[in-house]
Amino acid sequence: MARFKLLLTKLDEIQNHDDFRVVWFSSDNNFPHELAHFVDYLEKYESFETCDNYVKEFQSERMIILVLIELFEYLSYFNSLLQIQSIYIVQRNLQNMEYEKQKYSKLVNIFTDERTLIERLRHDILLTYRHDLRITSSCLDEIKTEQSLMSLNTHSYTLLWNQTFMHHLVNDPDIDMNRLKKNMIEQCQLEYSNDQVELNKIKEFDEKCTYDNVLYWYTKDSFVYRLVNKAFRKRNIDLICKFRYVIILLYKKLKELSIKQQKENYSTVYRGQKLGRNDLEKLQSNVGHLISINTLMSTSRDENIARGFIFGVEVGVIFEINTISASDNILHPFADISQFSLIRSEGEILFFAGAVFRINSVQKEKDFTWIIKLTLCNETVEQIEQFMDGIKEQLASITCWDHFVMKTDDLILFKKYYKILIGKKFSWKDIMTNVTGIHFYYLFSIFGDYEKVIEYYRELLHDEKFVDDQLRILLIILIGYNYFHVFEFDNALFHYDIALSSLDDNHILRGEIYIHIGDVWRTRDNVETALSYYKKALEIVMSRDVDNRDVARLCRKIFDIYLEQNNYEDAVIYQEQADTIDENYRQRSEFDIETSLKYFQNQLDNQSGHSQFQRANTLYSMGQCFMKKNDYSQALKLLLQAKELFENHLPSHDEFEYIFSTLFLNIALVYALLKDNFHALIMLKKASDIFMIFNTD
Repeated sequence: MARFKLLLTKLDEIQNHDDFRVVWFSSDNNFPHELAHFVDYLEKYESFETCDNYVKEFQSERMIILVLIELFEYLSYFNSLLQIQSIYIVQRNLQNMEYEKQKYSKLVNIFTDERTLIERLRHDILLTYRHDLRITSSCLDEIKTEQSLMSLNTHSYTLLWNQTFMHHLVNDPDIDMNRLKKNMIEQCQLEYSNDQVELNKIKEFDEKCTYDNVLYWYTKDSFVYRLVNKAFRKRNIDLICKFRYVIILLYKKLKELSIKQQKENYSTVYRGQKLGRNDLEKLQSNVGHLISINTLMSTSRDENIARGFIFGVEVGVIFEINTISASDNILHPFADISQFSLIRSEGEILFFAGAVFRINSVQKEKDFTWIIKLTLCNETVEQIEQFMDGIKEQLASITCWDHFVMKTDDLILFKKYYKILIGKKFSWKDIMTNVTGIHFYYLFSIFGDYEKVIEYYRELLHDEKFVDDQLRILLIILIGYNYFHVFEFDNALFHYDIALSSLDDNHILRGEIYIHIGDVWRTRDNVETALSYYKKALEIVMSRDVDNRDVARLCRKIFDIYLEQNNYEDAVIYQEQADTIDENYRQRSEFDIETSLKYFQNQLDNQSGHSQFQRANTLYSMGQCFMKKNDYSQALKLLLQAKELFENHLPSHDEFEYIFSTLFLNIALVYALLKDNFHALIMLKKASDIFMIFNTD
């Protein structure tokens, strides 16, 4: 469960804000007073054993900067440790020392006095905070203007989704910046609750940070840069939102500067970067394609400055970025921020998160250095805007619960019938990878437009590549189901009959089709024929290993007909059967919402001996009832209460995916119905993260 708990990490826990630690290893217990400059991230050791144990406590997430005082003999050992990023040595007597520097990839230099080392260390730490970042990228095949969204692959769709999130993050005309600032300050104070020096900086930021000086705060050696970029690199949505205040200010400031600087000449900029071999190979294999950088990225006009950051690293790259054709890229602004920087001589150009580049070439310059040529792209802006418009349209088009059910019924039935026909579970991963040959992104975009859905299903039936007989049966049933919703009942019955003729007499799917046929006759007010088909369906499903909830719903249908016929004796038999089954499930099969709400409220009022997990389940059920009533504010209140209880009382491994993925989807839907697209996107991302984790394990 450890990986899943990470998804639910609360922000009242310290987020390990420091990206590295300085470890000062000296055997003489003599520590210079200048080390006070590093008090926030300094550890001092006098013995090899204690120093070694400390270093090995860390995994790759931290970077250790090691200082050895008159302990050259340990250089080879520490150079081999993954936790060590760089090594500085003071060795006052160098006359009898012989060594080959190229053998020690992490050795920065050997100094003859501590003061010189400390000055170099201070300089390098500042630059490390600002430059030595892992580049998180998403590869994207080039999208042609004439392509539709239904042609996007998984990587492309994910990238565009991330772009949509970033757009909503920084573009909200009704946002309360004072509230955002308060949230950020509280989080920063929590992060540095035991660090008075940093707490003083946070207080100063709260009092003095403005739109005009936000870049000054970002470029200085402080908590702002460290926490913002850590959140971006980890793709922690909740943490990113905590720093939304400063992210919005940075975006607007870079946008303003980029407009002012359009005529300035800095067509090529450079970035020196330590890069893992896997990341390098990924870039090599995607020459000609596009990548998106998901953090704010600092570059320099001066190539020599960039090269200074890869001195002595195992694999160093120089990104040579051509920006000449993208100077008006307002979606991903970039600008010269030298006037705000503490080191103005760098000629620093800062790119806002999400910038998209084409990989032109990846070439080896020498043993440990590679040159990667990129071009900043404008050509994806149109597609990104098109995608964002599509997402907005889809969210806006869901006007009520019933409309959403119409838009998702096909997917629910597809997953259910796919398992029956093919014999295996149809997963979220299958949807993301189009494993069935169906473009679900496109299909979801037209759900609710039954005629378009029928047309698409018919095209699939005539597709020579779509030759699986089982999938053909499934599509024929869905075509009939969509004809039913446009009141073309004869066409619906025609397709149901075709599907029945393709199945064995004892096939379990016949029961499902009988239910659909019964629904047609029920809608036509031919209750006797409907009742006969419902009973035939019940006979089949009762003899098979099926979800009892389906049995309960079917019993409710039969109960309703008997009740309408005033046949109370038979009606109560099916009602009691459904009630007994419902006791084992969160959501009742009861069609009457008010009856369900009374039942759940009674459970809530009499749960003194029940667990918090059971209480969460009841709140979840009530939230879904209020969704069906179109009371979305009350639904959201209850669902969020359920979410908090579930997070504090985690379900078992087997229940985790179902509970959290569906809960987040329900919350996302309520936010969409309340026209809060930003929070709807966040909840959709959390749901998809859980789906993908469970389907890649």
